[in-house]
Amino acid sequence: MTHRSASSFLALSPSTARRQALRAGAALLAVALLPAAGAAESELAVGSALPPLSVNDQFDRPVVVDVGTRLVLFAADKAAGDVATEALKAHPDVLAQQRLVYVADISGMPAVITRMFALPKMRDLPFPVGLVRDAQLTAALPRKAGMLTLMVLEGGTVRGIEYLPDAAAVRSRLGIAS
Repeated sequence: MTHRSASSFLALSPSTARRQALRAGAALLAVALLPAAGAAESELAVGSALPPLSVNDQFDRPVVVDVGTRLVLFAADKAAGDVATEALKAHPDVLAQQRLVYVADISGMPAVITRMFALPKMRDLPFPVGLVRDAQLTAALPRKAGMLTLMVLEGGTVRGIEYLPDAAAVRSRLGIAS
């Protein structure tokens, strides 16, 4: 390193600067990969106990996933939520009949959009939607972009995981007419 006047800065040799940049890049990459590695390790799988989940619906009423729940339909993104809406809108009774709880993660949605657009639209739905506003609550739930996750439960334990790409697949899997 060379020492310059008070108005200048400390300069590094090109090789030292390159080494420090490589170290910083490697450290940044390692930190960036930690959440992904942790998520993969903590994702629920068949045989896992589903932790109790309690959120509020679009009317601010409690929606609970507990040991009495047989099916959980989980929308991790808007596309999956649209699939659920299309499939369930004409068949709201299927939720109670099959002890199914529908949960949608809206944690990434800006609050103003939620208040002004999403909630009013959801209040028109004939079934409850458990709204997850904190992504940590569902971080361990399995998901695929644009698809609904259907978890089959028995006594609070995951017995099956399916990914449903469209409304027809949801209706077929739940045994409801088109």
